Amino acid sequence: MQGLKYHRQVWHARELATLLSRDITSPAPILLSIPLHWRRQLQRGFNQSDYLARYLTQQLAAKSPLQPAIQYLPNAVKRTKMTRNQMGLNRRQRLMNLKSAFQLSSKMKEKIKNQPHIALLDDVVTTGSTVSEICLLLRKQGVQRIDVYCICRASKPVL
Repeated sequence: MQGLKYHRQVWHARELATLLSRDITSPAPILLSIPLHWRRQLQRGFNQSDYLARYLTQQLAAKSPLQPAIQYLPNAVKRTKMTRNQMGLNRRQRLMNLKSAFQLSSKMKEKIKNQPHIALLDDVVTTGSTVSEICLLLRKQGVQRIDVYCICRASKPVL
């Protein structure tokens, strides 16, 4: 994961998405990914969660060709606040760091509104702070079931 995220080894995204797709038995019809703030994306040059989501969508479609296509909405969630890196922060600090950091795209709200099932893809989940913030936004739009797909589940920070 570090090679993909910090060393621009984007070819790992396909391999990781393939591994993740093996564990998803009932995929959500709509997939969203965790956005980066535009400044962080400019610094990094890409969004690793976007790469993972694109490849995962392809893998799930190939795995279940008779199922309706999974729709990936790459810009449905916007990161509106530049936050500190979450690495090294404890749970309380992470929650405060991400407070009001996300919003739903006005263009995508109608597609998301009252959906019965949406999945959210994050590269690494530690405390769940990031996905929790976005899940709150989705619940306000009437989304009934939210699955979280992640490549790595890190242990809680010991700070």
